[in-house]
Amino acid sequence: MDLAQLSDVELVEESRRLPEAARLPVVDALFARYYATVARWSYRFTGDRDSAGDLAQDVFLKAHRHLDSFRGTARFSTWLYAIVRNESLTWRRRVATFPETQDDESLIDVATAIPGPEAAAAEGSRRDRLNAFLSETLTEEERTVFVLHYGDDMSLDAVTRLLGLENASGAKAYIVSAKRKLARAARRLQARGEDL
Repeated sequence: MDLAQLSDVELVEESRRLPEAARLPVVDALFARYYATVARWSYRFTGDRDSAGDLAQDVFLKAHRHLDSFRGTARFSTWLYAIVRNESLTWRRRVATFPETQDDESLIDVATAIPGPEAAAAEGSRRDRLNAFLSETLTEEERTVFVLHYGDDMSLDAVTRLLGLENASGAKAYIVSAKRKLARAARRLQARGEDL
């Protein structure tokens, strides 16, 4: 059987059908699809390459232990993101500080495709500026909703459910607020002659 041809749900179902000793290749095939994504999500939460690696490892261990709890009512990536979010909150409580700055080296190491050194440095520098811009402009919740929706192509309904937003408009309210704040901040940058 070609595991690459199976959907995420089919892989989960296949792992459930197999005896415990034979599950590992199926679970590995499923998780391999999300290694880079979980690394990016982990990095966004931690801001540190080493911590992101530790967090990603914790996420996959927890996902492996609780794979049978995946019901298929949401996309597998949504279920996995919930684990990343919960593990990152645990990590934040443990660490009690969130790094304010990120160096280009960390951003280059987390990237899945390794460009040339000059392109990687330029991209890392731009990413630093963009992360700083988002951090300075948006609240943490606005930033999380914004990144999930635009960065990870998650629907607003999925973001609302994932983050447990209880306001009437859900994630849409945070997107509207974030867009207004970002537009004002971008205009201020332009007025000063600065660029992201």
